[in-house]
Amino acid sequence: MARPSIYLIALAVIAPYLYDRYVALSGMLANRPGSFQNLNKFESHEIKFQDQLRNCEDVLLEEGMGIAFLSCNPGRDRWNTVMGTLMPPSTVLDGKDSAHIWIYDYSTPNLPESQALKPLLLSDYNNAADFHPLGIEFDAVTSTLYVINHSRYSGNIIEVFQVSVQDAIATHVQTLKHPLIRTPNSIHSLGAGRLLVTNDHYIGAVTSPFLSKVEAFSGAPGGSVIYTDIRNSSHTKTLAHVPFANGIAMLNSTVVSVASSSKPGIYFYAFNAENPSMKFKKYIRTPAGADNLSVDSNGKLLIAGHPFAPALMKVSSDRAMCDMEGTEEQKRACECTAPSWVAEWSEAGGLNPLYKDSGVEFCSSSTFARDVGRGVGIVTGLYERGLLVVRN
Repeated sequence: MARPSIYLIALAVIAPYLYDRYVALSGMLANRPGSFQNLNKFESHEIKFQDQLRNCEDVLLEEGMGIAFLSCNPGRDRWNTVMGTLMPPSTVLDGKDSAHIWIYDYSTPNLPESQALKPLLLSDYNNAADFHPLGIEFDAVTSTLYVINHSRYSGNIIEVFQVSVQDAIATHVQTLKHPLIRTPNSIHSLGAGRLLVTNDHYIGAVTSPFLSKVEAFSGAPGGSVIYTDIRNSSHTKTLAHVPFANGIAMLNSTVVSVASSSKPGIYFYAFNAENPSMKFKKYIRTPAGADNLSVDSNGKLLIAGHPFAPALMKVSSDRAMCDMEGTEEQKRACECTAPSWVAEWSEAGGLNPLYKDSGVEFCSSSTFARDVGRGVGIVTGLYERGLLVVRN
């Protein structure tokens, strides 16, 4: 075969990949400082609990009880196995500033903030000092809470708790660890202990910070969606591969949506629950690296994400030096300036951005959940203080 023909074949093979990386980079550059355009379509909004909450990654609403579960981890400043910040534990963290799963009563009118927010007491749990919660899921039928724990010393695991909401107690039931669940990020419960779990990387930062970044920025499909059953982990298997797989949610009983942070967008799959399997349906691109997903009672997919990855990476890197009682440089390291992006999607309406902020008002948005009936939404920020509580 003539050399020009080989070059043409090679170009034809790599052209789609190069175009995809070009589009992803173009979208990121459009959101760079100086070009970013703020947007707010909410009727009203306020930032709550800035003195109590920090680094809240995930939120899920239990609308039947009018409460939200929040996964918050101040220790993420120095230990973030997704972003690659792997520093020794801080000596300045105290009980108030440690990781918690919180319960927020967002539905009771005029309830004082001191009563509306309370931490779950983790009972019969001997790993509280090494608790680094990320994605969470709640099975209301069995009052079971699933928490991804990026433990320093036990590796990436899933903790299972039995919850008494009234008493704000979570009793530890089980720890799940499996070789296929190597970099867990988000969980969706199928009921009765059956779970869908995303792995954000094939090579995690704990294994190799450099190769983990190469995997992320190349858009390689190293992330995955895993099916597992906590009652019988031998049923664990890989269902799909997704570049930097992040949030996961089911639009209905037959369609699974998975967020990609490195190929910015959402993957949709047909789901077979009888013999758990996923078949690719389509992909939609988003102008931000999609983080966590949720679905509201109107069937709309809610997305939060990161419009300008370099800004988030800088915050993550600087936070290792954060100390509000330290030098001016250490105080500046506690700042959060990464922009936020929140949107909704439906088949009929397409992608509808709802909120964009340069990071001045609310930074590093990671999850958006909404109670349609009460007209309340909550946005969390990966490195932000407090919650953005919206009305629409």
